[in-house]
Amino acid sequence: MPSPPSSKSSKRTPNGQWSRGVSGNPAGRPVGSRNKSTLFLEELLRSQQEALIEKAVDLALHKDDTRALTLCIERLLPALKERRIELQLPPVRNHQQATEALTTILTGIGEGQITPGEGAILAGIVEKQQRALETQRAEEMRQELEQQNGRMSAELQELLVGSIDGRSNPSDPPPNV
Repeated sequence: MPSPPSSKSSKRTPNGQWSRGVSGNPAGRPVGSRNKSTLFLEELLRSQQEALIEKAVDLALHKDDTRALTLCIERLLPALKERRIELQLPPVRNHQQATEALTTILTGIGEGQITPGEGAILAGIVEKQQRALETQRAEEMRQELEQQNGRMSAELQELLVGSIDGRSNPSDPPPNV
């Protein structure tokens, strides 16, 4: 019986599995490569595509076997996950434009140009744009406040130095003693 690998020489856990983020193949599977059995089955279906559709239609029409038709059609014509949305939204550079964009989205849903799910996705994008604008504005305000703070500190320092020197106005020259 082989001894378990030592924890120093292997990146496996005590139960023999690879540690999270580590595998026996550091390069990993090549990008875009596909499972051989999946490719084989796809080719098999593709080569018999016409016959399968004809048989499925025949079963569905003459023997009321709708399940056979559903299975074949789902394999040959998978459901679309997303589609391109043709809805003109105004640019979002302030809160008013964000409100206009959301109004356009709601109108598009109401008129059937886009689905409610697509509208929710677009509204989320507009919301993220609005948050980015708010973050940018907050950063600008923070920098402006830091500059004001620096100017006020300098003015206060001048006033303090002037009062220590006995000047009533810091711009007055120091007294000759």
